[in-house]
Amino acid sequence: MTSPFIPEPVADLVDGWTGVCPPLPGGPFRQNPATGEDLDPVRATTDARVESALDAADRVHRSGAWAALPDVERADALDTAADEVEARAADITLAESFGSGVPRTQTAVLGVILGGAFRLAAARLRNSVLSSAVTRPDGRTVTVRREALGPALCVVPYNAPAPMAAHKAASALAAGCPVLVKAPELNPYGTQLLVEAAAAGLTSAGAPPALLQLLHGGAATGARLVADSRVRAVSFTGGTAAGREVGAACGRALKPAQLELGGNNTLVVMEDADTATAARIAGELLTTLNGQWCRALGRLVVPAAREAELIEAIGEVLASLRTGDPLDPATGFGPLAHSRHRDSARAAVAALTRHGAREHAFTPVPEQGNWLAPLLLTGAPEEQAREEIFGPVATVHPYGSLDEAIALANATGYGLEAYVTGQDEEAALATAARIRAGEVKVNGSSVLSLHMDTPRPAWGLSGLVDEGTDETLLHFTGSRVTGVEGGFALHTVAGPGGGAR
Repeated sequence: MTSPFIPEPVADLVDGWTGVCPPLPGGPFRQNPATGEDLDPVRATTDARVESALDAADRVHRSGAWAALPDVERADALDTAADEVEARAADITLAESFGSGVPRTQTAVLGVILGGAFRLAAARLRNSVLSSAVTRPDGRTVTVRREALGPALCVVPYNAPAPMAAHKAASALAAGCPVLVKAPELNPYGTQLLVEAAAAGLTSAGAPPALLQLLHGGAATGARLVADSRVRAVSFTGGTAAGREVGAACGRALKPAQLELGGNNTLVVMEDADTATAARIAGELLTTLNGQWCRALGRLVVPAAREAELIEAIGEVLASLRTGDPLDPATGFGPLAHSRHRDSARAAVAALTRHGAREHAFTPVPEQGNWLAPLLLTGAPEEQAREEIFGPVATVHPYGSLDEAIALANATGYGLEAYVTGQDEEAALATAARIRAGEVKVNGSSVLSLHMDTPRPAWGLSGLVDEGTDETLLHFTGSRVTGVEGGFALHTVAGPGGGAR
């Protein structure tokens, strides 16, 4: 590839896929988000290669070559993987920015997760997260050991795939599982670089060569992997519709599924909120990752008397954003990853305007490329604004009482993230406690969790099974409880003369 818009690490990958990943028949093209130009057809790993990957993962698990290692040895190998990943972090974050359209300044911040996920998982092994013990009344010890379930499948979306793949894969590896990562078909670049680096580190540390493998493809490839009996646990991040299919397939096979899905996340602006703070939080939540973020702002719930004032202040924040090439360090807001996602978001906006919503746009964006200016929509009927748009679009809902604000926050059926801003932190925290969402942040807009040791839950349509440093690791395990009982069932008690009674 010779286009000046394509970074060298990405161009090298595209050239290398030609022989091993044929194009999907009738499939879309990957695109340069900044220009909208088609680059390369979406490709899929061959059926033969998928089969060999599944077989190799199954053989690694059955051999015990990884799962049977002492925890500390697996931890050492994960640290070696982290070394390799960190050495390639600049290339990975560059490729992530190019493929997603997210400004590189943001992918660089998320880059701390790449190697950090492997180091966190290693540290948890050294802290004996997989082993515990309790003491029976008779003084005997009962041990609980979490053991690897078997080959694990990690499926990640296109918006920030490499950090998510790092978290999921490192957790499954720490659990003792061989891992298959399915890259997002429209933005596979950073994920491939991540897996290549981590696999090289694991192999150099003596791990089996097939311990960590990458596969390409669309929904058909993902469905085949989820349904295969050799895959014993699944961690999926993506849309709610696809998550339902993954959950149904795992339910039929009685295998655990961790699902982090969509969110139509609310920011509740309290009556006493500082205008500048509320505007900054709303603007950042609306445009982080260009709005391609499951925890992005979807609903802005504001005091009715302050609606105009807040929209004006948020507009000033959005107007100050610099748009441009995502690879330019000065860029603060970029395009959507693919034209089909841009078109889907535009169609959702058009549907709301047909129901009476009014668009408020403040950020000039280029005409060429997969651009969608950040939008606030006022006047949308609440019941028509419950679906996630997954773009830089939020509906504005005025309230007259705090109870009404809480009802608006809880009306969507989703429950991933929520936000509250107000100068009285105790009152804001009390409001946060009434919102049905897995995490509720007060007076903040970071892309990171409140604390790396807390879970990342998903309520309602937003998913199943908590994610988190420990939670994801333990998802890939089953408990084995062992101990000496020294007692017998009641019906076997011997009667007089030695006979059972």
